[in-house]
Amino acid sequence: MKDEGRVNTETDAPSPDAPSPDAPSPDAPSPDARHPVGHFDWLLYADATFAGLSLLIPIPLLDVAFEWFFRRRMIKTIARRNGRSLPPTVITAINRDPDAWWQGCLTAPFKLLLLFLKRLSRKLLYFLTVKEAADQLSRYWHRAFLLDHMLRRGDLDGVETAVPALNAMHAVLKSHISSPLTGLAAQILAGASHILRTIIRWLRRGREDEVVQNTRQAMADNWLDFADYFATVAQQYERRLTIGD
Repeated sequence: MKDEGRVNTETDAPSPDAPSPDAPSPDAPSPDARHPVGHFDWLLYADATFAGLSLLIPIPLLDVAFEWFFRRRMIKTIARRNGRSLPPTVITAINRDPDAWWQGCLTAPFKLLLLFLKRLSRKLLYFLTVKEAADQLSRYWHRAFLLDHMLRRGDLDGVETAVPALNAMHAVLKSHISSPLTGLAAQILAGASHILRTIIRWLRRGREDEVVQNTRQAMADNWLDFADYFATVAQQYERRLTIGD
């Protein structure tokens, strides 16, 4: 499972934001903007998936950098898939994570050191990395689903509505540390290899290698099985939003 080999450094690569050559443009609205809960759209979940898979990059802190990149890019991609453009203040609020290591200028270096030591120990005990990666991948899928749901409800149209909506989202995410999605995540991770090379190819050329193709197919084949579960997650979010903190 560890990333091996040398990354291809072709110079004729298009923009990092290029999608898969055979995939619809992320700037176009979703084929069915009013899709039912549990509908699978790869481009809604691609950044979330790569953020989750980043933990398998065998270089401490480089895995953190890629996770941070995809995590921040998620909301812009989801908005484009819905034919929307969010205010910069809302995007900033969405990407602000109170539990993230980079929050807090004075404590950030110490948090980063602790994170480095934690990730290094995980690389040495690889089975722990896979377990953590499955949880992380599941969590990012939940986050992508909720951001899409919130955006289509209009909860992210302005900062006034976005802040309580994000508080509700974080509360729901904390309550779903274990979920049915973890099994699918573990299944995908079992077949994942050369993650660093896979991610760089996707960013540089928008190219799907075997890992991306298998991941995309496994998600498409199983996603509707979680429709009832996603409906429950959506209801929990709406309940949290109604009652507030």
